Amino acid sequence: MGKRKAPSAAIPDVQWSDDLIWQLINQIERNENWVVLLGKRQKSDKTSSDSKVAVYQRIGAAILPTYHAINAVATGD
Repeated sequence: MGKRKAPSAAIPDVQWSDDLIWQLINQIERNENWVVLLGKRQKSDKTSSDSKVAVYQRIGAAILPTYHAINAVATGD
């Protein structure tokens, strides 16, 4: 049998407020996140070597820093 991963720390449910939703939108609209999640805005834009998982974790760290400190992977999910 393969090795199992140790269970990671659970994070509490996120209480989505208007402010938190706007922070999320702001992070998605940042060019370095937009290119990975939604594609290039213009043909001349450069692509990114980041993965979507890395972008999700970066956004989670920006809008939920307390939860990110508990479990970075779960915050990005």
